[in-house]
Amino acid sequence: MDTLTFEVSQGVGWIRLARPQKRNPFDTELRAELMDVLARVREDPAVRVLVLAGSPGAFCAGGNLPMLKANAGAGPAYWQQRVSSGLRLANDLLTLTRPLIAVVDGPAYGAGFALALMADIVLASPQARFAMSYLKLGLVPDIGPLYLLPRIVGLQRAKELMLSAREIDAAEAQALGIVLEVHDSAALEARARAIAESLTQAAPAAVALTKAALNVSLDSDRASLFALEAASQAAAFASPEPLQALEAMLARRAPPYTGFPPPHHNDPGDDA
Repeated sequence: MDTLTFEVSQGVGWIRLARPQKRNPFDTELRAELMDVLARVREDPAVRVLVLAGSPGAFCAGGNLPMLKANAGAGPAYWQQRVSSGLRLANDLLTLTRPLIAVVDGPAYGAGFALALMADIVLASPQARFAMSYLKLGLVPDIGPLYLLPRIVGLQRAKELMLSAREIDAAEAQALGIVLEVHDSAALEARARAIAESLTQAAPAAVALTKAALNVSLDSDRASLFALEAASQAAAFASPEPLQALEAMLARRAPPYTGFPPPHHNDPGDDA
């Protein structure tokens, strides 16, 4: 693969974007390779968690500008097909049954910002920068942020971020709920690994059911979500993990899943 690398270690799949000299542009090649990796992950139960990381100092700076310029006059049918293809990737990421962690160390602009929004957990360094930069190119935000960003930051703030196209730093992104934790660049991947490895100990059925229910929670009425909750819990009890966890706790042994490890106290986001 030319745009990324993929490896699996201790149940954690690591996707690393691999064109730092270009700040990892989001283009047709990256989209195709990401979709290939996701297809492999869906077929491999050994991958319990997925981490999406950029390169040191660069996450994803958005679209490939020369490619966008070369195809600017391609016509509406071309662009609708291309954006629809990108949205298929967004849907694949959002409906992934495994937790997805994004590691952002550097710029996440345009489609790069959109990629980060698709993660269940976003970790960032103080060097991270986020911008809905589409309007600077006369373009509409695509690859999912029109749906995702208002649900994370609220409608008015989403409008402000999109219409201003301004850059926000990691601290503001954390205050807005876009970023969960901020850590020094040197500690960032270690923190992602610690969280990811803790999640490999969680019951995969319960993780998948919880994530699926949360993904529809803001679009559901109370009765529908209550019904989904009951059906999801019934499905969780049909898997072997609840009995194993209950037996361990009743025997005063540690259950298989004990949650995220606490962050180190010398990281910049710990007191936020």
